[in-house]
Amino acid sequence: MIRPFLPAVDYPALAELLSAEGPVTVTVAGLMERDAALPGADELLTDHRGRLTGHGRVRLVQPGPSGDLLAFATAWRAPWTRPGDVASLVVSAPGRAPAWLLPLYDGLEQWARGAGASRMLGELPDGDWESVNSYGTGPSDLTGLLLGRGYRMDAHVRSAVAPVGAHLPAPQAPPGLHLDTLAGTTAPEPERQLHHLYRETLRDNPGFADALPDFEPWRAQALGGPGARPDWVFTAESMGRIVGATVVHAVPDPRACRIDYTGVLRPWRGRGLARALKLHAARHLTGHGVRTAHTEVEAGNVPMVAVNTALGYRWGRGHWRLVKEF
Repeated sequence: MIRPFLPAVDYPALAELLSAEGPVTVTVAGLMERDAALPGADELLTDHRGRLTGHGRVRLVQPGPSGDLLAFATAWRAPWTRPGDVASLVVSAPGRAPAWLLPLYDGLEQWARGAGASRMLGELPDGDWESVNSYGTGPSDLTGLLLGRGYRMDAHVRSAVAPVGAHLPAPQAPPGLHLDTLAGTTAPEPERQLHHLYRETLRDNPGFADALPDFEPWRAQALGGPGARPDWVFTAESMGRIVGATVVHAVPDPRACRIDYTGVLRPWRGRGLARALKLHAARHLTGHGVRTAHTEVEAGNVPMVAVNTALGYRWGRGHWRLVKEF
């Protein structure tokens, strides 16, 4: 049976389900904080070309027999998302037969089509994709089922984790650059400079399929959302210009963190700046009691994969991005 998500009832079970799915513990308080940061009522609009804009979401669950959740599915649209696009996520408890999840995908697709979306993005653990490559696409395989229903595989995003501590070498900024934080920098209009850096570097990221929001919504998301803090935005600067940054977000576990984004402007690449920024961040985070860093990198981003590997990141399960055109 599929039903809508009920916040007053389902938060504890959802926190347990999401914690079992990923490397970071999810709490009820964290879920509520994230929901509180989102716009209240849905406001889905259409632009002058008839493409879906605005914001809105749907959340569906498969309840278990004793108040648990066997699966959770959500589709959403943020104001800065590319016109026509919606994103989606389906998470299930271990051992669920893939065919049982199809009604959730159908429910999300029905919502997206009804809203007027032209494309839905989703993700699937890469272990499922590997099983397709090894064993074929039989009816018991979720990947095969979804490919047969019009989905295609896009970018491959890899997850990684590394210890943070005194064992890491001291950061060495390349000549002519110095390392700072957004909280301590004296660079002019540092937040707008950081927004510019995001815009310029995301163009080269093979895993980026969205559109960078304008400054104010970007600021609210990247610098003001749950886990964001200006002293955990680590910058590399040249004569008052921010040319590289590593943005770190706090997570409910105070001994862990999430490396949200690392970018270096093109003229300063190839000098070891990404490595220096990550070591600069690690040195600072160690002083805050952080012992583990989590991150995700698109597999096609070869330079960043190499940097993380050299810094001791261990690669774990990742996911493939799913795309379905309507």
